[in-house]
Formats: sequence, structure tokens, C-alpha cells
Amino acid sequence: MSEQEPPESAYPQYDFAPVSNSEGEPHKTQSKLGIASFIIGLVSLILIVVAIFVSTSFIMDHIKLDGNSDTLRTDLEDQLKDANDVMPIIVAGLMMLLSFGSSLVGLILGIVGACAKDKKKTFPVIGIILNALLPVGLVCLFVLGVALNGSS
Repeated sequence: MSEQEPPESAYPQYDFAPVSNSEGEPHKTQSKLGIASFIIGLVSLILIVVAIFVSTSFIMDHIKLDGNSDTLRTDLEDQLKDANDVMPIIVAGLMMLLSFGSSLVGLILGIVGACAKDKKKTFPVIGIILNALLPVGLVCLFVLGVALNGSS
């Protein structure tokens, strides 16, 4: 039994030709470096927020708000004699350093991802913005501190 060709009316004819990727602009894919930069930016921002929360809660637990700053140092030395007593602030400091370092790595990955040809630029640009928040914020705080110290 041989197969017969279906009549031409079974396949409607269209007046347009399908677009192929071989002609014109190539199909752009997401930049993997940009996605990595975006994820690192989110993680570093979450990490810095957690570190600020840990350090602030530690400081608020150990400082009395009586307005007497003369006895503050001696009171803290009496309370915090062991390394285990200051472990939360050490961990918060290490988390801040880790967040800053990962933010710089994410910034570099975002810039490299944005420079890649034939890749979409959405994630690299968002990654650059997220990762630039921490170093730019640190520089702004440094400049603000120098300006306030110079004025007093």
C-alpha cells in the first residue's frame, strides 16, 4: 500500500515567509557572567544588611544609654574580657569584608558580561548597579566622614 500525497488544500498557503535565525541578527542569549553578577550582587547586599543588623544589635545590647561617655570604655572592658564575648562583632566585621570583596568580584563579572557580544545586557547591567552600591556607598561614607571631621 503506497502513501498518497495529501491534496494541496490540506496545507494552507501563507503570504509571508518564516523568519530564520541564519539571516540578519543572531539570536541573543543571556550572559552567564551577567547572571552570576546579579546573584552575587543580591547575596552581597543581603550579607551586608545582616552584618549591619548583627553589629547594631550587639552594640545596643552592650552600651548603656545614660549619656556618660567617660565610663563607656571601662564598662566595655569589664563586660568583654573574653574573645567569645565579642564574637558577634567579629563575625559581623568578617561578613562586611566578605560582602565588600564579593561585591567587587560581582562588579567585575558584570562589566565583563556587559562587554560580551551577542549576549543580552539585562542581567549584567542590573548586576553592575547592585554590585556598585556597596563600594560607592563606602566611598561616600568615607568622604562624608572626612568632611565632618574636618569641619569640627
